[in-house]
Amino acid sequence: MTNLGSNDVPSEEFVSGQLAERERFAEYLQHYEKSSRAMAADATSDESRIYQTTIANAMQAMGQAIKGGFHWQDGWRKS
Repeated sequence: MTNLGSNDVPSEEFVSGQLAERERFAEYLQHYEKSSRAMAADATSDESRIYQTTIANAMQAMGQAIKGGFHWQDGWRKS
């Protein structure tokens, strides 16, 4: 938590730290996306393959959202 008021501007150090933390978390999600895709490829049942693929897709979407390249409302805005 920060003690920033609504009109305060965060310091460069704070912003850099936030960006670094987002990148670390995106790397964490990418690792789990990759392992879930591998488990989906090795799955012996459709249920397991679907489950692992769903997990991988969720990890991918969260990683994109953290990096700013995905927005859950994009499909709604194009209508």
